[in-house]
Amino acid sequence: MTDTENIKIQYPDKFGIKDKLRNNLEHNPEFLDLTLKSHELLSLLQNQKLAITESLRVNKNVSIFEHQIRAAQRVKNDLGGSALLSDEVGLGKTVEAGIIIKEFLMTSLAKKVLILAPPSLLLQWQDEMMSKFNLDFVSQKGDSRFTSVSSHNLLLMSHASAVFPNYSEALKNIFWDIVVVDEAHSMKNSQTHKHKLVQNLSKRHLLLLSATPVQNNLSELYNIIELLRPGYLGTWNQFKEKYTLDDSSRRLNPLHREELQDILSKIIVRTTRKEVGKYIDFKERIPHTNILEPTEKESLLYHEITDCIREAYDASEDSNFLALMTYQRLAASSTRCSKRALYKMKMNKVIDVQKYDSLISIADQIPIDSKLLDLMKIITSDKSKFLIFTEFYATQDYVVEYLKEHGYSVTVFNGKLSVDEKSESVRNFKNKCQIMVSTGAGGEGQNFQFCHNVVNYDLPWNPMKVEQKIGRVHRIGQTSDVNIYNYAIRGTIESYILELLYEKIQLFTMVLGEMDLIFEDSEENSSQTWFKEFMNSKNESEIKNKFSSLGDNLKNQKEVAEVVKNFASDVFQNFNLSAIKGDENNGI
Repeated sequence: MTDTENIKIQYPDKFGIKDKLRNNLEHNPEFLDLTLKSHELLSLLQNQKLAITESLRVNKNVSIFEHQIRAAQRVKNDLGGSALLSDEVGLGKTVEAGIIIKEFLMTSLAKKVLILAPPSLLLQWQDEMMSKFNLDFVSQKGDSRFTSVSSHNLLLMSHASAVFPNYSEALKNIFWDIVVVDEAHSMKNSQTHKHKLVQNLSKRHLLLLSATPVQNNLSELYNIIELLRPGYLGTWNQFKEKYTLDDSSRRLNPLHREELQDILSKIIVRTTRKEVGKYIDFKERIPHTNILEPTEKESLLYHEITDCIREAYDASEDSNFLALMTYQRLAASSTRCSKRALYKMKMNKVIDVQKYDSLISIADQIPIDSKLLDLMKIITSDKSKFLIFTEFYATQDYVVEYLKEHGYSVTVFNGKLSVDEKSESVRNFKNKCQIMVSTGAGGEGQNFQFCHNVVNYDLPWNPMKVEQKIGRVHRIGQTSDVNIYNYAIRGTIESYILELLYEKIQLFTMVLGEMDLIFEDSEENSSQTWFKEFMNSKNESEIKNKFSSLGDNLKNQKEVAEVVKNFASDVFQNFNLSAIKGDENNGI
């Protein structure tokens, strides 16, 4: 078998013309003429710049860079509208996908678009598509407008939901003009439901996004490319025999490197940080861990509430688990949130009225939280802008009231605000106010590069939410190193998470694409595991041992993730697949 026969490049023949010619079957001459003219028109479109370039330039909500425009042009003009977007972490693959979607919609090359993403990223995708491209995607998760998968032309779904039988069958019955899969490395195993779903969707164009499509061996890259162009690389055995050197398929055959690069360049776009360093100045993340000693009353209140929760946990059914976990999170956020937790515990008969009154009396003896006192010292010594995140409305109100009482200009951002109110709050933060206090959900999708101080007043237990908050500030366009202030009170579950888990893996210096390799498909389960371990520990020593062990496990996972990232980089270092090459006139 010749090399040409070994690896066949398959070009789509949507109208079956090749088969008819092969079998000497006649085709309507008028149809053939229209087909040829359509190809001429498509060729003309491909040789033009993107139709939406000028509109992107004037949109103040999005910063577009050369490599992103070039990537979109390559996908549209050279790669037939389907590709693996594999830029290194932090270079804006979401923006590249948005440019391609917008271009195809505006030029009537697409109408129905499906985006599949991890559940933790759905809101971010929805916000970015709207704020940057004015594309109103309906999300299957948490969007009151969602009715069915067939009812929306622009649809967002989580990977996990899409494989449910009722959803997957409905998705397969629709012809999608564009399907976008974020974190596509989760499709690396061809035997999984996720892979098979994407493989079986009826679609014209497919965009796969992943900075690390190769995590263990080259079979994963092969499986991902099979989704884009089935048969493009031949059979797996043919590919393995020709392009790899070892049984584990981790080493490339250098004799065929150039040939493989030529093949991959027709389906992969990958730009590195080094290549864009001439016009993007990447800033550092500087974490500041603030585990504070509690006052006597703070310590007493927290441990009394925890004892009540632990007693209920030991006696409760699983149905109460999430409620108890919420009470525990409230108790660590602020004194005002502790009062809120106690009220909920009383109403749900976790504590009686007498216990409620006793603990409220302790809370009333705490004039100001230790966290807020320490934060005031930082804000007083730094006159630049601060973005303060809290998980709960009660704590948000408490922090805002105290800051305003002490003469600071403050704006509020949360999910209760209308679209206009959110826009006004962002404008105020940019132009008037030194401080924004935001809930985690409220800050999704917003861009605050004009601020370089982020405060996690209370700690999200979901690691992906940590990055989503920091990512509002530490992103392309940031001109200063970003300070990240993380607060916890010693002896709380948050202090163990912060000190023994997050610090051990240096979570606050990681970004999406790195973090998901550690917490892929498990971020919600992680927080529940941590709560269970805390509840099942009877003393401080036991808690420390358990959380130290959890931290060691995460550290091991991080080391594996580093190996994965390095392996992916090593593989792609052999190839030049960047969009930043070619005719300079094709740029912005």
